[in-house]
Amino acid sequence: MRFLVPRVSLIRLLRAVCSAEHPLLRIEASAGCVTLACGDIEAGCEATIERVGVCFLRHSKLKKLIQTYHSDAAQSASIDIEVRPSGIRVGRTKVSRAGWEISLFANPASAPKRLRYLPPEKDNAPAPESQMLMPFVTPRALTPTLPPAQRGPEEL
Repeated sequence: MRFLVPRVSLIRLLRAVCSAEHPLLRIEASAGCVTLACGDIEAGCEATIERVGVCFLRHSKLKKLIQTYHSDAAQSASIDIEVRPSGIRVGRTKVSRAGWEISLFANPASAPKRLRYLPPEKDNAPAPESQMLMPFVTPRALTPTLPPAQRGPEEL
């Protein structure tokens, strides 16, 4: 998916559709228009579409990046956005897919209207020390050391 959109229009769309209750933003580029949807709100603007597609990503990260383009005169009129399976490119900035948790659909007709967002469960999360043990750390090094008065004869 690749499109060129006026920077001011994109910032206004992001402000209009993005909300704290819905962290995922749906961006559709097709038929000469870019449409942004977040929750029940959807808005669009004209754009130059080079490759059609639909992607989902966290709107907070995109908003922060788009707002940095106000000071660069060469980039300020419009922004070129390209989303690939490997990541996203906004202007001259490239971010890996893993860094932004992007879902990409090449065919807008078969792309879902929404993706379910499941925040990480904090209640059932394992304790930090059991999530990852380094291979060079021995179990003895992980056990707390007791003062000499509380140690048993086998620990001395």
